[in-house]
Amino acid sequence: MTGPKETLVEEKRHLRRILDQLESVNWQLIGVKKSLPESLAERVRHEDMSDEMDAATELRTVIDCVLDDSIRPALQDLRGVLANTDDEEEEEP
Repeated sequence: MTGPKETLVEEKRHLRRILDQLESVNWQLIGVKKSLPESLAERVRHEDMSDEMDAATELRTVIDCVLDDSIRPALQDLRGVLANTDDEEEEEP
């Protein structure tokens, strides 16, 4: 029979696997973003760029938003909670 402590240990292992997968998605998105060609407007950085973006610029913009608003904060939060719970386990007798 497994107790609460064993269940927590197994769930933390599972969470670490998920964290590894999320880090992989993070790097894959960065790779896609870097592989997209820059538009002429992005290269010359016109102040009065049109409101309409080309497909590559739009993809890069969406990827940046997903990384900045969702994936990076999730990675940071998950790493933090794992580190905190690891510290608590070390303190237990």
